[in-house]
This record gives sequence, C-alpha cells and structure tokens, in this order.
Amino acid sequence: MKHTFTVKESRELPSAIRPSLHNLYFPYSPPNLFNLPPNCLLYTGWLGNHLMAAIKVDFRDLLDGRQIRITDVACKNASMLRELIEKVLHQLNPYGQHKTTVSLTLRDQPSLLGIDSFIAIGFRLHLEATVYELFPLPFHKDQHARWKLCLEYPETYASWLSTRNQYAQLLPGALPLTARAMAESHQRQGVFHFLKRDGIVVGTMHSRIELSRLHIYEFHMTSDMSTVREGISFLQQSSYIKLGQIEDIFITTTSCQSTVREMLLKQYALKTSSISFTLLKDLAPRPYFQ
Repeated sequence: MKHTFTVKESRELPSAIRPSLHNLYFPYSPPNLFNLPPNCLLYTGWLGNHLMAAIKVDFRDLLDGRQIRITDVACKNASMLRELIEKVLHQLNPYGQHKTTVSLTLRDQPSLLGIDSFIAIGFRLHLEATVYELFPLPFHKDQHARWKLCLEYPETYASWLSTRNQYAQLLPGALPLTARAMAESHQRQGVFHFLKRDGIVVGTMHSRIELSRLHIYEFHMTSDMSTVREGISFLQQSSYIKLGQIEDIFITTTSCQSTVREMLLKQYALKTSSISFTLLKDLAPRPYFQ
C-alpha cells in the first residue's frame, strides 16, 4: 500500500501525538516545540501515520525584512525533509512585488541531511558557521589603551544596526537583522557593542553572558589582519577585566570571515564541534489576480 505524504502544522495534531515530535531530535538538544513565538510555525511531514520530518518556519520578518527563516530541522529521511520544505515554501510563497529570501539552517551533522538535495530545489550553500572557544587572559598591553568596547543602548541601536547590516551576508544567518529581532534579543539579555580603535568604529559584536560564559553570536571587524588580531587580544582582556571575570568565550564565525578565523587560531582559540550551514533561496512573488 502506497502512503501519501502530507504536511501538518503542529497545532493541528492531536495532543496525544504532539509529544512524539521530540523523538525526531537529539535528546540533549530538543527545541522548544510547543511555545513558539507569534508568526512562527512548526510544520511536520507524515508518510501515512509515520512522522518523517519537522521544521520551524519563522516569518516574523516577512513583511518588514522580506525574510523567512527555516530552523530546528529534523528528519528520518532526507528526501522527506526536502519534500516537506518544498510544500511549505509553496504555501508561503508571498504575494506582492518583492522577492523574499529564505534561509535554511542545518545543524547536527548537516552532511547527513544531503545538502546537495536542497541545492537541487533552488537553495545555494552560502556559509558555514563554526563556534570557537577563546580564553580570556588577565593581561594589559599598552596598545589596548587605544581600544574601547562601547555598549549600545536602544537610543543608538539604529546606528549599530545600520553598520552591522552592511556586512550581513558574512555573518551567521547571512541575512540582515531587523529592528524587531534586535529588540527581541535585547529582551533575552542580548547586548550589542561597537568596537572602537582611536575613537573610530572598526567592528560590531552581538553577545550574551550566561553564567560565567560569554557567547558572542556575531563578531565582525573591517580592519587588516594585524588590527583584527589586536582587537581579539583586547577582547580577551576586556572579558577578564571588565565583563565580570568571564571564564570562557564562545565566538561564532563563518567561512566568509577568513581573517577573523585565522586570527582566532593565532590567539590559540579552539575549534569546537558546533558547526552549522546556512543555505539561501530567493522566492519570486506569485502574480496576484483580483
């Protein structure tokens, strides 16, 4: 008997079945499946009565940023995952005069999900994001007096956002950050910094302190290699002296930031096993007929 592949949004599922969605995910890192933000949906793919795949689709920035983000990807079969994504994007393909960019983030051994199969349906592999562990150091160098880590406040967020978004395609996620997303991160204790040298902005940083760890979700510098290394060294010092005795720094960089990665290694950062891939696809608007 041939089963039909169907797509169901998680809220359509009977309450007795919904907990089974966690079985698709690694037990140590299940996403929050049942308390989703507004305009975020969890779609599931079924072959008959068998759950085959699930994705979270975030279209909170669909109107303001013309972005759709697909995350929390899990499946039993890569071809079923591809079919789920195809069907969902067909439903969400927006009306209007502007194209929409879809980002697909693959984590947890993404090579097993068959990146080529997503390229076959119009995605393009854009970047790889890797987390490095960088250790704070209790030292002071004379040249560090030229540096300053400037905490930004809501009154100056627009300036930070404008600078950051000039380099959006180099950073994790590969899409411009919206004011909505920035405000949401702020509510979750996320912080934003300008990195200045001799009073001139040379970089941006988006981070969060959790217990004794500094998680840097984005770090970008526009300088030459020696200045980037000096900036990372200053960051190590600042983390120890000014940020409350931080014990570990985890910094995410991408394959589009080769200089930052190289300088992290020169500062004895360690590459962790946390790697993800971001693929992009442009959706052309469907014609609207009245």
